[in-house]
Amino acid sequence: MLGSTEHERREIMASSLFLVGEIGANDYNHPFFQNKTLDWVKPLVPRVIRAISLSLESLIDLGAKTLYVPGIFPLGCVPRYLFLFRNSTSAAAGDLDPVTGCLRWLNDLTSHHNSLLKAKLAELRRAHPGVSLVYVDYFGEVNAIVGSPARSGFAPATALDACCGGGGFHNANFTIHCTEPGAVQCTDPSKFVSWDGLHMTEAVYRIMARGILDGPFAMPPIMSRCKKY
Repeated sequence: MLGSTEHERREIMASSLFLVGEIGANDYNHPFFQNKTLDWVKPLVPRVIRAISLSLESLIDLGAKTLYVPGIFPLGCVPRYLFLFRNSTSAAAGDLDPVTGCLRWLNDLTSHHNSLLKAKLAELRRAHPGVSLVYVDYFGEVNAIVGSPARSGFAPATALDACCGGGGFHNANFTIHCTEPGAVQCTDPSKFVSWDGLHMTEAVYRIMARGILDGPFAMPPIMSRCKKY
């Protein structure tokens, strides 16, 4: 579809930019939401990283030269998780990050995934010296927003609440979805980090996009690669 000859196809691949991911969050979300334990989920991480690596190598084999690869955002700051583990979480026991209020153990899992991903990207760079593989720090972006929400224009009191959810703790009762009767909706989504308890609001995605396009959450940022005419 890209071109009629192999040369033309590889030329298009080489001059294109690929955003690969983020990949992995749902591989952990689904088992957790099915009441699997951390001990059950954590061994999945190397398998997820291997799948990402195979995808990247497939693109490289087809001629891709510029690939941006995001890590996953801090799952411990997701309102649905805060709701799901509300009865087994204790700030006194150190389960919550004192700065963000996020689930420390779940963010540790996220950091483990991202560390393995960065190590794999370094390995792929050595194997493919003519290819640019750039890590995108979604974790750092979202963690910074949740840690200092007012700095980014968000309401500190609701930084971990869903804008539209099923009520309850952090408005994140996921037995009622946002579009269903009984859902509790905020009046101004631009002041919230989380939209439906699982996905971010447009306001957060805008910040994330700028961080990739202009930096500092992708180095070099995407716009620095654009040809100037």
